[in-house]
Amino acid sequence: MCPIEQRSNKQANANSGIDLIKYIAAILVICFHCERVFQEPELNFIFKNVLCRIAVPYFLISTSYFVRRGQQKSSGYTQRYVKSLLKSYLFWSLIYLPVGFLWIQQNYSLTPITYPVALFAGFFYTGTYYHLWYIPAAIFAIIVVQWLIKKVGYPILFGIAGLMYSFGSLETYYAYIKNEQVKHFFDQYIRIFITTRNGLFFALIFVAMGFFIWDYREKFASYQKYSGKLVVLAALLLLGEGLVVYKNSGIDKNFMFSLIPLVLVLFWWSLTIAVNKAVDVRRLRELGKYYFFLHPLCIVWAKSLIKSYDFLSHSWVQLAIVLVMTHILSSLIISLIEYPPTGYVDVWQRIKFTRFSLPVLNE
Repeated sequence: MCPIEQRSNKQANANSGIDLIKYIAAILVICFHCERVFQEPELNFIFKNVLCRIAVPYFLISTSYFVRRGQQKSSGYTQRYVKSLLKSYLFWSLIYLPVGFLWIQQNYSLTPITYPVALFAGFFYTGTYYHLWYIPAAIFAIIVVQWLIKKVGYPILFGIAGLMYSFGSLETYYAYIKNEQVKHFFDQYIRIFITTRNGLFFALIFVAMGFFIWDYREKFASYQKYSGKLVVLAALLLLGEGLVVYKNSGIDKNFMFSLIPLVLVLFWWSLTIAVNKAVDVRRLRELGKYYFFLHPLCIVWAKSLIKSYDFLSHSWVQLAIVLVMTHILSSLIISLIEYPPTGYVDVWQRIKFTRFSLPVLNE
């Protein structure tokens, strides 16, 4: 086998491990957005607010890793990537716009005149539905990190990102804030901006880590044999921090400091995972994309079923219904894209439906 083929196969094997972890992470996102999974409060907290919290940072670090790789192959890669991502985001934002407005009407007292403001904030900040916040956050962080690397380099970049993450973590550790001035300032911030889970405070550090791992991948490779042990150690740190947060829950639980080392070493370790060739990782990659986008619709549908059939009210039954329906719907869309009905082939090619997949989760 020639050296080029060897490098190509090695890269494919590395990516297959990443694809496998991202597929699992997509399932964790669904579990997090469903109702209570375990009846025991402690176990449910550990599962949903510790284990499931790993998913989004992993997506961010994975996305930025491949974006950085693309940047080194093409000077205009970031612009093309962001443009493609914005098209995808616009499409799914329009899909979820009616559901988002319905949710706002049920949870907030807004007058019709404030709807344009809510739409503006939703599209550029929180997303038109709760899971779509991730895309503007990722775009913002990618652009800012690329600019800061050129201007100040990694040491200052990580210093800035660490400070931003520390401020964002005040929502998680709100119950531990003793300084009244700090608490008052944070209260004012939350009153205006709702959350610190955004591109500046949350996504920035994980995107910086993805860029960093690609740029220093050769140095990371020399310590690869320790990656598995470091994953276990970092997971124990996260578990310990999760128990601290559980004792005094804050406003939300998006930020935990142990996520930073854990996601870094988890991604680093996933580069070494050997996936059996019998596993179709390309299929898992596509499924993971649509799981992310489609699962809230399936959750809404499952809730409507529960109102009609009491025997479906058990949490595990609800979760099973959502997982199965999300998988079926995702598989159906993928099949229609790959094998469109004969009479619609030309139309399918014109609208280029595949552009509306989820490039942010995979590259």
